[in-house]
Amino acid sequence: MIAIPYWPGNFLMMRRFSDRSRALLAAVLVLAMVSLTTPAFADSFQVELEDGNDIHVEVWPAEGDLLMIWLVDHDQSRPQFERMLQRINALGIELWRIDPLADYFLPRSSENVRTLSGEGIAAVIAAAHSRSDKRLLLASYDRMPLPLLRGVRLWSQQHAERERLIGSILYYPNLFGPAPIAGQSPELDPIVSASNYPLVVVQPTEGSQRWRLPRVMEAFWAAGAPAHVQLLEGVRDWFFMHRPGEDPLEDRATEAVPAQILRLARLLQAADKPQHALPLVRSAPQAAKVQELVAFEKPRQAAGLDLLNDRGRRTSTGFADRVTLVSFWATWCPPCVEEVPSLNALRAHYKDRPFALISVDFRESVAAVEKFRRRIDVDFPVLMDSDGRASLAWGVFSFPSSFLVDREGRIRYSINRAIDWNTPQVHAVIDALLAEVAD
Repeated sequence: MIAIPYWPGNFLMMRRFSDRSRALLAAVLVLAMVSLTTPAFADSFQVELEDGNDIHVEVWPAEGDLLMIWLVDHDQSRPQFERMLQRINALGIELWRIDPLADYFLPRSSENVRTLSGEGIAAVIAAAHSRSDKRLLLASYDRMPLPLLRGVRLWSQQHAERERLIGSILYYPNLFGPAPIAGQSPELDPIVSASNYPLVVVQPTEGSQRWRLPRVMEAFWAAGAPAHVQLLEGVRDWFFMHRPGEDPLEDRATEAVPAQILRLARLLQAADKPQHALPLVRSAPQAAKVQELVAFEKPRQAAGLDLLNDRGRRTSTGFADRVTLVSFWATWCPPCVEEVPSLNALRAHYKDRPFALISVDFRESVAAVEKFRRRIDVDFPVLMDSDGRASLAWGVFSFPSSFLVDREGRIRYSINRAIDWNTPQVHAVIDALLAEVAD
């Protein structure tokens, strides 16, 4: 991307341009940025669906015998990702790129990706078989592997010529249903137990679903899928989406992806392909509409927290004789950041009462939290969940997730979204817990 330095003279100069000149300059700059960040595709076509929609396919040709179909769900400029695709293409891998949300005219949200059907993906797989004699490989990331798996299953139900679809690569996949009430275990989407086609899960060790990976793989293996795992040490989810230069480990992991794809393609090529598609035995779980604190019908004892804080000091936290709000968050989470001021205000409101506010940062460095503190005031303790195990023990699935613990150390309320904490409604809940007398 072109970096345009700013100084006051720039603005004065731009003001002297006519409206037409400014529009022309803006168009030139946009074209320049696109040319530097997005490889130009040589061809495109539409796949018509029975429901009247079309799937738009961008094609980057190559001379090799492997065709890779990428399912994306972002529309922002992602220079690191685009350069990675360029390097994959340069290895002789033909690329097809589809954006199902755009084709279905759906707003970009995790829920819309999670619930997307597989019809469009199945149609693109069929089109690849009719337009090419190359081996086929699918890839996607985050939530998009769910519609990918649905599409593979639908296609395998309808077609016998399966030998050229070698399998799928799923990058940091979130294969669970909607976020549950904080503290409850998430459900795997039913498609996982109905997926028996070869696949590889590429899982960053610092990713949000790292410790749930065994559960995912056991479900794939139980379904008979030749499923493999590639762990990426020291990197986070979205590693190939972040800005180049932000993290040397992520840069190196991204640079290694094209060669890894060739190796993983050989692994998938050698795997046995299923003879029959599996049935879906249940429907997908529905999203819980959580707008406020949810009371636990059966309060449970809170797990203790024995972690380093962001000052490097070991902190062991118990919950006796006070009401405690425990908030799990991260500095990269916009809703988490939005609720920090109200958490500060809540702590100040109860400063003379037996009330404590503790936050737990999810898998970030002390340096990242220090940098965040320089920008935004955080008036409460920050404990560092460096390996994610504390979050797993508390049943945290999404961020922020917060828990109210009573004076006997029992979790009484939770919420898995950001709220305004300094309100009469929240005060009433906390006041009622403070008024209870411990047995």
